[in-house]
Amino acid sequence: MRKNVQQKLKIIMLMSVWLMSFSLIAQNITVKGTVTDNVFKEAVIGATVMVKGNTSQGTVTDIDGNFTLNDVPTDATLIISYVGYALQEVPVNGKNTINIVLREDSELLEEVVITGYGGKQLRSKVTSSISKVSEETLTVGVFSNPAQALSGAVSGLRVVQSSGNPGAAPSIILRGGTNFDGTGSPLVMVDGQLRGSLSDINPEDIESMEVLKDAGATALYGARASNGVILVTTKSGKDGQRSISFKAKFGFNYVNNPYTFLGTEDYITHMRRAYDETPWAPKGNLTAAQPMGTGNVYGDKMLWNLMYLNNDNNHLLNKGWKTMLDPLDETKELIYRDTDIAKYSFVDPSFTQDYNINMQGGNDKGNYYAGLGYNHSEGLPITSFYERFSFVFNGSYQVTDWMKTNSNFNYNRANWNSMPPTQTSEANYFGRIQSLPPTARFEDEDGNMLLGSNSSDGNQLYQAHKFLRDNQTDKFTMIQSAEISLSKDLSLNGSMQWYYDEGFNESFNRDYETSPGNWNRTRSSSAQFDRNFTQTYNATLNYDKIFPGQHSLNVLLGTEFFDQETKGFNASGSGAPTDDFHDLGLTDPGENKRGIDSWHSRYRILSYFGRVNYDHKDKYLLSGVFRQDGYSSILGDNRWGFFPGVSAGWLFGREDLVKDNFPALSFGKLRASFGLNGNASGIGPYTLQGSYNPHKYNGRTGFLIGQLPNPSLKWERTRTFEVGADVSFFNNRLNTNITYYNRLTMDKYASFALPSTTGFSSITNNNGEFRNQGVELEISGKILEIKDFNWSMSGNISYNKNTVVSLPNNGLERNRQGGTEIYTGKGDETKFVGGYQEGHEPGQMVGYKFEGIYKSVDEIPGNLIVKTGNDQGKYQYGPDAYAALTAAQQGNAVLIEPGDAKWKDINGDGVIDNFDRIKIGNTTPRVMGGFNTTLNYKQFRLYGRFDFALGFWTYDQARPWFLGNMQGTYNSTTDVFDTWTTENPNAKYPRYVWADQLGTGNVNRTSTLFAHRGNYLAFRELSLAYDLPANIAKKLYMQNMSLSVTGQNLGYIKTAPVPNPEQAYGGGVASGAGYGLPRTILFGINLTF
Repeated sequence: MRKNVQQKLKIIMLMSVWLMSFSLIAQNITVKGTVTDNVFKEAVIGATVMVKGNTSQGTVTDIDGNFTLNDVPTDATLIISYVGYALQEVPVNGKNTINIVLREDSELLEEVVITGYGGKQLRSKVTSSISKVSEETLTVGVFSNPAQALSGAVSGLRVVQSSGNPGAAPSIILRGGTNFDGTGSPLVMVDGQLRGSLSDINPEDIESMEVLKDAGATALYGARASNGVILVTTKSGKDGQRSISFKAKFGFNYVNNPYTFLGTEDYITHMRRAYDETPWAPKGNLTAAQPMGTGNVYGDKMLWNLMYLNNDNNHLLNKGWKTMLDPLDETKELIYRDTDIAKYSFVDPSFTQDYNINMQGGNDKGNYYAGLGYNHSEGLPITSFYERFSFVFNGSYQVTDWMKTNSNFNYNRANWNSMPPTQTSEANYFGRIQSLPPTARFEDEDGNMLLGSNSSDGNQLYQAHKFLRDNQTDKFTMIQSAEISLSKDLSLNGSMQWYYDEGFNESFNRDYETSPGNWNRTRSSSAQFDRNFTQTYNATLNYDKIFPGQHSLNVLLGTEFFDQETKGFNASGSGAPTDDFHDLGLTDPGENKRGIDSWHSRYRILSYFGRVNYDHKDKYLLSGVFRQDGYSSILGDNRWGFFPGVSAGWLFGREDLVKDNFPALSFGKLRASFGLNGNASGIGPYTLQGSYNPHKYNGRTGFLIGQLPNPSLKWERTRTFEVGADVSFFNNRLNTNITYYNRLTMDKYASFALPSTTGFSSITNNNGEFRNQGVELEISGKILEIKDFNWSMSGNISYNKNTVVSLPNNGLERNRQGGTEIYTGKGDETKFVGGYQEGHEPGQMVGYKFEGIYKSVDEIPGNLIVKTGNDQGKYQYGPDAYAALTAAQQGNAVLIEPGDAKWKDINGDGVIDNFDRIKIGNTTPRVMGGFNTTLNYKQFRLYGRFDFALGFWTYDQARPWFLGNMQGTYNSTTDVFDTWTTENPNAKYPRYVWADQLGTGNVNRTSTLFAHRGNYLAFRELSLAYDLPANIAKKLYMQNMSLSVTGQNLGYIKTAPVPNPEQAYGGGVASGAGYGLPRTILFGINLTF
């Protein structure tokens, strides 16, 4: 009996083991299926299908959209993802066949928007004005600074790229700025850490960039956010995904200069005639050793390639020299040689290289992202460059069920040399230097380099190696944060952030030639080190609860401590015994041969802040924010400021009445916001405390007030009201929003004049108000979607007007500051225009009205007197008035002749003086925007991005300098062909003379002749990309491979003939207009494994 029982037990155990093994085997199955899209019902090739929580178990769909996964647990969840479609999670539930239909991401409504301090909201529920920058904006081109990519990308955001230097930082102005001059940059936060700008950040590391515009959103950042906030979030890994990618771009940059200069023969002709025909020109230069003179002697000391042809120099005709007839005496022959000035000034084309490699991955326990980037961009001026090294690591880990930690490390290093040390002015380099006489002798006949006339205006290549420059910044960001779940609805977040921003600059001049045979041997050496160490510590308590009855509430309460310490030093010396080493210790220790200085500063901010978001029935939205800031730099009772904001929204498109009566409307929302911000920019850590400076008297040291204390100065306050509407049509194929804003900056910092008896000219006080008012419109849509082809487009346009509301009471009409007094047109009555005046728009251009050219003596009013335009103060007279002068008086006067300009005599008194000017227009764009379009056909993608600005004036400062021959010997532009002569009486420009500023001043004044409307359309990017088919990429062990060619900054359609229409000028004459953005052609490859 016992034996039978034992046998039965053995059988039962064997059966149990067999059943358990069968059960284990049965838990894992093979899953097959097809992935299609919801629009065309076609196969999605290359979609990723993975088992959630196991990144090693996954596959991609084949050319028919099919996939197969082996050994899948029956209770697993599949994650299906593909670019442009919403990620899906599908439970297996023991099924062997699973077909998935992917739906397109809604680019507007379900987009997640970062709102600050860890806050995220669906776009559909945002009640304030927040714009998100698209990924293509930051990644299609190559940018040393992400701000360079923002032109036209965000409504209301004006980006002015005033320089084509690869390391240049554009100015960013949101909604007209809060300063009287239209400036004021948004606050920049990168992963919650304050940054001074977007400089040196690698765009490839950016996951998202949001621009917070209205006080309903920006009040959360309090006193630093009156000009808006730019939130940058760097990339992190994604659950269920892993990849390694490599991106490379190589480009060619070409000079963009709208000024075409005369060839050598034309230069000689027009310059010699100008000297000969200009009464005030020094005629002796025509036969002297000058660029246009015939007194040059061939030899080692020759500076200019121009002589009379004779038997001693005719052998040069075999060495590239040419001949021409002397335009002043055609019986004589000149011999000359061309010099291409640009050849000795530019690297054209220069090269751009940009490389990035990154890896990312994650699961339900944690994720990671690591990126390494390198950018090297050569500038167009010789020796100029910008180089950036970047590294970022972001990781998170679910330590326990109730704690998650995040670690961020970001390092950026930049090295650069902006301009050749012999000519550091960009305006001069692209203007004055390019107008050097084409007879300049920069090489001898054997190809040996020569200096030219001097080191500044000479051959820039000749001794560039004599000037050593080392510029470097290092920026470290280290962030450690933790999220603790206190309950289902309540969590505590803490963050510690350290930011090091260090700069080192060193320079040394070896012995160099200042002019042929003359040397500078001072051997100047200098070094500077500067460090900012910023610490930010914050803690936030978050409550997120959905209540019965369709109510949801999100509450954030937080505190933050900000501490920034700056220290640095510099030292300089000269007179080292050799120019082989630039160590400061080798410099001469004698008196006044060395200098040293250091500086230290520190300021702190303590803040308390909060945010409440309430949602009822997914239709009625209410949000409130506040921040209280205490600044160490503000004194006494003014130290603390309270800045609240409130916003509300109504999703009227979800009301039954609307849905029943407006079927084309797929989404509709009305929103409004109101709030306050503060500003203390321009106030240093110790500015308001005043300062004392030491002075010695009779061998004793005393102290004098250097800066007045100003304890009563308080915050600038900015009050913003906004209303807007967001609507979508035709199943969200067409999305648009419109916003009206009214921003008033109060207690504006303004300079208040003090009596001279105080010993100080002015003090800053809070007596000013400034208003920005405007409308913004954004629109996006999917224009066409058919098999293998789709076309989408988005754009924005905004209108803004700035107005000075109030100024300190100074007893003048409208409390005017500055301005220009002009005739009103009613006799001798005058008024002031421009400057700052209450009720007026700042930034006005004022100038003389050009009414044409006098074609004959008979057209010139006999008794006309022109009192302006001559730098020596000489008046210009009509024929009768000039004849009435004594010989001595005529020596200090200029006769108006045919070919001179006509100026409008506003008051009709026969005299042109300073009051005979008009208001030409404003120099700040009122209308601006941008648009982009994407066309996809099978594996090809065409992308274009454009931006524009309208409704403003600018001035062509450089052209009058060239046409006025204001240096006296330098070249002019081909516009000289359209100057007045007896043979060309209908010319556009007045006669070409030597040194116009010493004569009738035809071009040496701000006038309508060179004033232009500044309207422009910029062709920012045009890119063609090709994606390798997924099935081929898979055979190459890749997830994706794409190739691209991109044209960047291809040019402008513009109404002003200036190098860069983005930078508006209000008048004046200058020897150059700056560094225009180079035209760039990029070739790129992107590999993902």
